[in-house]
Amino acid sequence: MSATSAAPATPANKAPRILSLLVAIIGVVMLIIGIAVYAGVSVQLREQNITVAAISAADPGSDAGKTLAGPFTAMAQVNAIRHHVSEATGGKTFGQIKSVATSDGQTYNADVTAANSTDGQAHAQGSPLSAADAKQYAARITAQQGSWTQASLLVSVVAFGVGALIVGLGLVVIVIGLALMATQGMLGKKNAATARE
Repeated sequence: MSATSAAPATPANKAPRILSLLVAIIGVVMLIIGIAVYAGVSVQLREQNITVAAISAADPGSDAGKTLAGPFTAMAQVNAIRHHVSEATGGKTFGQIKSVATSDGQTYNADVTAANSTDGQAHAQGSPLSAADAKQYAARITAQQGSWTQASLLVSVVAFGVGALIVGLGLVVIVIGLALMATQGMLGKKNAATARE
């Protein structure tokens, strides 16, 4: 047998090449999935036709008036909602506002003692809400809706982050796959040169 003949390709020689290619393909798939997640969330937000609200007249924010379609505009809307809810509730959160004994916001659904009423007076079941209790009920509902809306928008921000993370990891996996293929190519040339010697 000639010393210059190359070693035949065996399954053991092919396995590292196949695995390297598989790693690169997985990276491409991750890249596509990450882009699809990011774009999908953006499209769904854009379909809601939400315009980012101004935080205040004096300080509207850099994204005020833009269409909500990305992580930065979503965070700008969260900040605007937080500010407006805080103003409407006197700085209190949903958990800090005591529940009023009503289910319709107009009448008491149970007898209320003076100690449990915001106006310090007792109220009978079915009687109209006092102005103070009606105001507290409205503030609690505003805080509740504001917290739900903020939470929904923050979920979209997390989804954007996950999409970007998958894209980044996909790029890293592609680079690793290409590096492994290049290493396999160099080792193959080195083995072929050694076999010829």
